[in-house]
Amino acid sequence: MLKNLKFKELARQYIAKYNLNLEGYNVLVPAIAKEPVLPGIIAGMAGADTIYVYDESLDINKSCQPLPGEHNFTLKLIGSVSHEVLNSVNIVVKNSKMPLKDDKLGSMVKKDAVVAMLPDDLDFTNARGINLQACQEKNINIIGLNPEDEGLSLYKHFGQQIIKRCHKLGLDVCSSKILLIGNGSLLDATLSLLKACGAIVYVYNTGVLSDQSHVLKHLKGLDAIVVMDYPLSKKQIIGIKGIVPIPDIIDSCPLVKIIHIAGKIETGALKLGNIAYSPENAEQDSLSLEFSELGERGMTEIITASLKASEEFLENRKNGGKNTLNFNSPVITYKQLGSKIDLLLGGKV
Repeated sequence: MLKNLKFKELARQYIAKYNLNLEGYNVLVPAIAKEPVLPGIIAGMAGADTIYVYDESLDINKSCQPLPGEHNFTLKLIGSVSHEVLNSVNIVVKNSKMPLKDDKLGSMVKKDAVVAMLPDDLDFTNARGINLQACQEKNINIIGLNPEDEGLSLYKHFGQQIIKRCHKLGLDVCSSKILLIGNGSLLDATLSLLKACGAIVYVYNTGVLSDQSHVLKHLKGLDAIVVMDYPLSKKQIIGIKGIVPIPDIIDSCPLVKIIHIAGKIETGALKLGNIAYSPENAEQDSLSLEFSELGERGMTEIITASLKASEEFLENRKNGGKNTLNFNSPVITYKQLGSKIDLLLGGKV
Protein backbone atom coordinates (compact mmCIF):
# COMPACT_ATOMS: atom_id res chain seq x y z
CA MET A 1 0.00 0.00 0.00
CA LEU A 2 2.92 2.35 0.56
CA LYS A 3 4.39 3.60 -2.71
CA ASN A 4 7.61 4.65 -0.96
CA LEU A 5 8.78 2.39 1.87
CA LYS A 6 10.96 5.20 3.27
CA PHE A 7 7.79 6.59 4.82
CA LYS A 8 7.55 3.59 7.14
CA GLU A 9 10.93 4.33 8.69
CA LEU A 10 10.18 8.06 8.86
CA ALA A 11 6.87 7.31 10.59
CA ARG A 12 8.71 5.15 13.12
CA GLN A 13 11.20 7.97 13.80
CA TYR A 14 8.58 10.67 14.34
CA ILE A 15 6.26 8.47 16.40
CA ALA A 16 9.27 7.93 18.68
CA LYS A 17 10.24 11.63 18.66
CA TYR A 18 6.77 12.76 19.75
CA ASN A 19 6.00 9.66 21.82
CA LEU A 20 2.71 9.32 19.96
CA ASN A 21 0.34 6.81 21.55
CA LEU A 22 -3.19 6.55 20.14
CA GLU A 23 -4.29 3.41 21.99
CA GLY A 24 -7.95 3.69 22.92
CA TYR A 25 -8.73 6.25 20.22
CA ASN A 26 -10.62 5.96 16.93
CA VAL A 27 -9.23 8.17 14.19
CA LEU A 28 -10.43 9.65 10.89
CA VAL A 29 -7.71 10.97 8.58
CA PRO A 30 -7.62 12.14 4.95
CA ALA A 31 -5.81 10.44 2.10
CA ILE A 32 -2.99 12.65 0.80
CA ALA A 33 -1.78 13.07 -2.75
CA LYS A 34 1.76 11.67 -2.71
CA GLU A 35 1.14 8.78 -0.33
CA PRO A 36 -2.62 8.31 0.22
CA VAL A 37 -2.56 6.01 3.25
CA LEU A 38 0.38 7.64 5.09
CA PRO A 39 -1.80 9.37 7.75
CA GLY A 40 -3.59 6.08 8.41
CA ILE A 41 -0.33 4.15 8.67
CA ILE A 42 1.05 6.65 11.19
CA ALA A 43 -2.13 6.30 13.28
CA GLY A 44 -1.97 2.51 13.03
CA MET A 45 1.71 2.30 13.97
CA ALA A 46 0.86 4.51 16.99
CA GLY A 47 -1.75 2.00 18.17
CA ALA A 48 -5.07 3.61 17.21
CA ASP A 49 -8.05 1.28 17.70
CA THR A 50 -10.04 2.02 14.54
CA ILE A 51 -8.66 3.98 11.61
CA TYR A 52 -10.75 5.48 8.83
CA VAL A 53 -9.00 6.95 5.79
CA TYR A 54 -11.22 9.23 3.73
CA ASP A 55 -10.48 9.16 -0.01
CA GLU A 56 -12.96 11.11 -2.16
CA SER A 57 -12.00 9.05 -5.23
CA LEU A 58 -13.43 5.82 -3.75
CA ASP A 59 -16.84 4.59 -4.91
CA ILE A 60 -16.81 1.49 -2.71
CA ASN A 61 -15.56 1.31 0.86
CA LYS A 62 -12.89 -1.31 1.53
CA SER A 63 -10.41 -2.45 4.16
CA CYS A 64 -6.73 -3.24 3.91
CA GLN A 65 -3.74 -4.25 6.03
CA PRO A 66 -0.99 -1.95 4.74
CA LEU A 67 1.89 -3.51 6.73
CA PRO A 68 1.05 -7.22 7.01
CA GLY A 69 3.17 -9.34 9.30
CA GLU A 70 4.80 -6.36 10.98
CA HIS A 71 1.98 -4.19 12.31
CA ASN A 72 -1.35 -5.86 12.84
CA PHE A 73 -3.83 -3.09 12.06
CA THR A 74 -6.48 -2.54 9.42
CA LEU A 75 -7.32 0.65 7.57
CA LYS A 76 -10.94 1.28 6.65
CA LEU A 77 -10.87 3.19 3.37
CA ILE A 78 -14.07 5.19 2.86
CA GLY A 79 -15.37 7.39 0.06
CA SER A 80 -17.83 9.35 2.19
CA VAL A 81 -18.03 10.43 5.82
CA SER A 82 -21.26 9.45 7.54
CA HIS A 83 -22.68 10.63 10.84
CA GLU A 84 -22.08 7.10 12.11
CA VAL A 85 -18.36 7.38 11.41
CA LEU A 86 -18.13 10.83 13.01
CA ASN A 87 -20.03 9.62 16.08
CA SER A 88 -17.51 6.81 16.53
CA VAL A 89 -14.24 8.74 16.23
CA ASN A 90 -12.27 10.75 18.78
CA ILE A 91 -9.80 12.42 16.40
CA VAL A 92 -10.43 13.94 12.98
CA VAL A 93 -7.50 15.30 10.99
CA LYS A 94 -9.06 17.78 8.58
CA ASN A 95 -7.73 19.12 5.30
CA SER A 96 -9.80 20.77 2.57
CA LYS A 97 -10.90 17.40 1.19
CA MET A 98 -12.42 16.22 4.47
CA PRO A 99 -16.19 16.87 4.21
CA LEU A 100 -16.87 18.28 7.66
CA LYS A 101 -19.58 20.79 6.80
CA ASP A 102 -22.02 22.47 9.16
CA ASP A 103 -24.62 19.70 8.79
CA LYS A 104 -22.13 17.16 10.15
CA LEU A 105 -20.51 19.24 12.87
CA GLY A 106 -23.14 18.12 15.38
CA SER A 107 -21.61 14.65 15.38
CA MET A 108 -18.43 16.10 16.91
CA VAL A 109 -20.16 17.72 19.91
CA LYS A 110 -18.57 15.61 22.63
CA LYS A 111 -15.81 16.12 25.15
CA ASP A 112 -13.76 13.16 23.96
CA ALA A 113 -13.44 14.38 20.36
CA VAL A 114 -11.19 16.89 18.64
CA VAL A 115 -10.65 18.18 15.09
CA ALA A 116 -7.02 18.88 14.16
CA MET A 117 -6.54 21.21 11.20
CA LEU A 118 -4.13 20.12 8.46
CA PRO A 119 -4.36 23.11 6.09
CA ASP A 120 -3.51 22.60 2.43
CA ASP A 121 -1.55 25.89 2.42
CA LEU A 122 0.16 25.03 5.74
CA ASP A 123 -1.20 28.24 7.33
CA PHE A 124 -2.02 27.01 10.82
CA THR A 125 -2.98 30.53 11.91
CA ASN A 126 -6.14 30.44 9.75
CA ALA A 127 -8.79 27.75 10.14
CA ARG A 128 -10.02 27.77 6.55
CA GLY A 129 -12.69 25.38 5.36
CA ILE A 130 -14.52 25.15 8.68
CA ASN A 131 -17.11 27.36 10.32
CA LEU A 132 -15.39 28.51 13.50
CA GLN A 133 -18.44 30.45 14.68
CA ALA A 134 -20.58 27.30 14.48
CA CYS A 135 -17.86 25.35 16.30
CA GLN A 136 -17.74 27.98 19.03
CA GLU A 137 -21.51 27.92 19.46
CA LYS A 138 -21.54 24.11 19.66
CA ASN A 139 -18.39 23.81 21.82
CA ILE A 140 -16.61 21.71 19.21
CA ASN A 141 -12.90 21.36 19.85
CA ILE A 142 -10.75 22.63 16.96
CA ILE A 143 -6.96 22.74 17.26
CA GLY A 144 -4.04 23.66 15.04
CA LEU A 145 -0.29 23.34 15.45
CA ASN A 146 1.67 26.33 16.72
CA PRO A 147 3.94 27.16 13.75
CA GLU A 148 6.35 29.01 16.07
CA ASP A 149 7.13 25.80 17.98
CA GLU A 150 10.89 25.37 17.49
CA GLY A 151 10.71 21.65 18.21
CA LEU A 152 8.34 21.15 15.28
CA SER A 153 10.82 22.31 12.60
CA LEU A 154 7.90 23.60 10.51
CA TYR A 155 9.78 26.69 9.33
CA LYS A 156 12.82 24.62 8.39
CA HIS A 157 10.55 22.65 6.07
CA PHE A 158 9.24 25.96 4.67
CA GLY A 159 12.81 27.14 4.12
CA GLN A 160 13.62 24.02 2.16
CA GLN A 161 10.66 24.73 -0.13
CA ILE A 162 12.05 28.23 -0.77
CA ILE A 163 15.38 26.72 -1.83
CA LYS A 164 13.56 24.29 -4.14
CA ARG A 165 11.69 27.18 -5.73
CA CYS A 166 14.95 28.99 -6.33
CA HIS A 167 16.27 25.94 -8.17
CA LYS A 168 13.07 25.64 -10.23
CA LEU A 169 13.55 29.23 -11.37
CA GLY A 170 17.06 28.41 -12.53
CA LEU A 171 18.90 30.11 -9.67
CA ASP A 172 22.18 28.71 -8.42
CA VAL A 173 21.61 29.32 -4.71
CA CYS A 174 25.30 28.85 -3.95
CA SER A 175 26.23 31.93 -5.96
CA SER A 176 23.04 34.03 -5.81
CA LYS A 177 22.34 37.36 -4.15
CA ILE A 178 19.00 37.10 -2.37
CA LEU A 179 16.92 39.61 -0.41
CA LEU A 180 14.70 38.14 2.31
CA ILE A 181 11.76 40.25 3.53
CA GLY A 182 9.95 38.78 6.49
CA ASN A 183 9.88 38.40 10.25
CA GLY A 184 10.16 36.01 13.15
CA SER A 185 11.24 32.40 13.16
CA LEU A 186 10.50 31.79 9.48
CA LEU A 187 12.91 34.57 8.53
CA ASP A 188 15.58 33.20 10.88
CA ALA A 189 15.23 29.60 9.67
CA THR A 190 15.37 30.55 5.98
CA LEU A 191 18.34 32.87 6.52
CA SER A 192 20.27 30.04 8.18
CA LEU A 193 19.48 27.59 5.37
CA LEU A 194 20.44 30.00 2.58
CA LYS A 195 23.69 30.98 4.30
CA ALA A 196 24.54 27.30 4.75
CA CYS A 197 24.09 26.91 0.98
CA GLY A 198 26.57 29.71 0.34
CA ALA A 199 24.13 32.39 -0.85
CA ILE A 200 24.78 36.09 -0.29
CA VAL A 201 21.74 37.12 1.73
CA TYR A 202 20.36 40.56 2.65
CA VAL A 203 17.53 40.88 5.16
CA TYR A 204 14.70 43.30 5.83
CA ASN A 205 12.80 42.46 9.03
CA THR A 206 9.19 43.65 8.93
CA GLY A 207 8.82 42.92 12.63
CA VAL A 208 11.11 45.74 13.76
CA LEU A 209 11.83 49.30 12.69
CA SER A 210 14.14 48.92 9.71
CA ASP A 211 15.84 51.36 7.37
CA GLN A 212 14.39 51.18 3.85
CA SER A 213 17.60 52.62 2.44
CA HIS A 214 19.32 49.35 3.42
CA VAL A 215 17.03 47.55 0.96
CA LEU A 216 17.38 50.09 -1.82
CA LYS A 217 21.18 50.16 -1.81
CA HIS A 218 21.34 46.38 -2.24
CA LEU A 219 18.82 46.09 -5.10
CA LYS A 220 21.42 46.35 -7.84
CA GLY A 221 22.62 42.90 -8.84
CA LEU A 222 19.97 40.98 -6.89
CA ASP A 223 19.02 37.58 -8.29
CA ALA A 224 15.92 37.02 -6.15
CA ILE A 225 13.63 38.71 -3.65
CA VAL A 226 11.82 36.32 -1.29
CA VAL A 227 8.66 37.82 0.21
CA MET A 228 7.95 35.84 3.39
CA ASP A 229 6.13 38.23 5.71
CA TYR A 230 4.67 35.56 8.01
CA PRO A 231 2.96 35.85 10.42
CA LEU A 232 1.32 38.42 8.18
CA SER A 233 1.78 42.12 8.89
CA LYS A 234 -0.24 44.88 7.25
CA LYS A 235 2.76 46.29 5.41
CA GLN A 236 2.93 46.61 1.64
CA ILE A 237 6.04 44.63 0.81
CA ILE A 238 6.37 45.19 -2.93
CA GLY A 239 4.35 47.89 -4.67
CA ILE A 240 4.45 51.36 -6.15
CA LYS A 241 4.96 52.64 -2.60
CA GLY A 242 6.04 49.42 -0.91
CA ILE A 243 9.05 48.58 1.20
CA VAL A 244 10.57 47.66 -2.15
CA PRO A 245 9.16 50.16 -4.69
CA ILE A 246 8.47 48.62 -8.08
CA PRO A 247 10.02 51.60 -9.96
CA ASP A 248 13.30 50.92 -8.10
CA ILE A 249 13.14 47.25 -9.09
CA ILE A 250 12.68 48.22 -12.73
CA ASP A 251 15.64 50.61 -12.55
CA SER A 252 18.07 48.50 -10.48
CA CYS A 253 17.29 44.81 -11.05
CA PRO A 254 14.72 44.30 -13.84
CA LEU A 255 15.66 40.62 -14.23
CA VAL A 256 15.20 39.79 -10.54
CA LYS A 257 12.93 36.87 -9.68
CA ILE A 258 10.37 37.45 -6.93
CA ILE A 259 9.40 34.39 -4.88
CA HIS A 260 6.21 34.92 -2.91
CA ILE A 261 5.60 32.96 0.28
CA ALA A 262 3.50 35.42 2.27
CA GLY A 263 2.84 39.15 2.30
CA LYS A 264 1.29 41.93 0.26
CA ILE A 265 2.62 42.48 -3.27
CA GLU A 266 1.04 44.43 -6.14
CA THR A 267 0.90 41.75 -8.80
CA GLY A 268 -0.77 44.01 -11.36
CA ALA A 269 2.03 46.57 -11.19
CA LEU A 270 4.63 43.79 -11.39
CA LYS A 271 3.03 42.50 -14.59
CA LEU A 272 2.98 45.98 -16.09
CA GLY A 273 6.68 46.31 -15.28
CA ASN A 274 7.47 42.87 -16.75
CA ILE A 275 8.89 41.74 -13.40
CA ALA A 276 8.80 37.96 -12.93
CA TYR A 277 7.12 36.61 -9.80
CA SER A 278 5.94 33.20 -8.70
CA PRO A 279 3.58 31.65 -8.09
CA GLU A 280 1.26 33.45 -10.48
CA ASN A 281 -1.67 33.00 -8.09
CA ALA A 282 0.22 34.46 -5.11
CA GLU A 283 -2.04 34.29 -2.04
CA GLN A 284 -2.18 37.73 -0.41
CA ASP A 285 -3.97 36.72 2.80
CA SER A 286 -2.30 33.42 3.54
CA LEU A 287 0.73 31.33 2.58
CA SER A 288 1.64 30.59 -1.04
CA LEU A 289 2.70 27.08 -0.06
CA GLU A 290 1.11 23.67 -0.43
CA PHE A 291 1.24 20.62 1.81
CA SER A 292 1.91 18.52 -1.30
CA GLU A 293 5.16 20.46 -1.88
CA LEU A 294 6.70 19.15 1.31
CA GLY A 295 9.37 16.50 1.24
CA GLU A 296 9.00 13.04 2.75
CA ARG A 297 10.29 14.13 6.16
CA GLY A 298 8.17 17.28 6.32
CA MET A 299 4.93 15.49 5.43
CA THR A 300 5.53 12.73 7.96
CA GLU A 301 6.46 15.08 10.78
CA ILE A 302 3.50 17.44 10.35
CA ILE A 303 0.95 14.61 10.22
CA THR A 304 2.51 12.96 13.28
CA ALA A 305 2.63 16.26 15.17
CA SER A 306 -1.05 16.94 14.39
CA LEU A 307 -2.00 13.54 15.79
CA LYS A 308 0.20 14.20 18.85
CA ALA A 309 -1.51 17.54 19.50
CA SER A 310 -4.86 15.71 19.33
CA GLU A 311 -3.65 13.04 21.76
CA GLU A 312 -2.40 15.66 24.22
CA PHE A 313 -5.65 17.62 24.03
CA LEU A 314 -7.76 14.55 24.75
CA GLU A 315 -5.46 13.30 27.51
CA ASN A 316 -5.66 16.69 29.21
CA ARG A 317 -9.44 16.58 28.92
CA LYS A 318 -9.47 13.18 30.62
CA ASN A 319 -7.51 14.66 33.50
CA GLY A 320 -9.77 17.63 34.03
CA GLY A 321 -7.70 19.99 31.89
CA LYS A 322 -4.57 19.58 34.00
CA ASN A 323 -1.29 19.00 32.20
CA THR A 324 -0.32 15.55 33.48
CA LEU A 325 2.01 14.70 30.61
CA ASN A 326 5.13 12.66 31.20
CA PHE A 327 7.86 15.27 31.49
CA ASN A 328 10.35 12.90 29.88
CA SER A 329 8.29 13.08 26.68
CA PRO A 330 8.44 15.69 23.94
CA VAL A 331 5.53 18.12 24.07
CA ILE A 332 4.05 19.84 21.04
CA THR A 333 2.37 23.23 21.37
CA TYR A 334 -0.88 23.94 19.59
CA LYS A 335 -3.77 26.40 19.54
CA GLN A 336 -7.38 25.73 20.42
CA LEU A 337 -9.25 27.55 17.66
CA GLY A 338 -12.86 26.69 18.42
CA SER A 339 -13.12 28.74 21.61
CA LYS A 340 -13.81 32.42 22.18
CA ILE A 341 -10.07 33.06 22.46
CA ASP A 342 -7.36 31.16 20.60
CA LEU A 343 -5.60 29.36 23.44
CA LEU A 344 -1.98 28.26 23.22
CA LEU A 345 -1.78 24.83 24.81
CA GLY A 346 0.95 22.32 25.54
CA GLY A 347 4.37 23.29 26.76
CA LYS A 348 8.09 22.83 26.41
CA VAL A 349 10.06 20.31 28.44
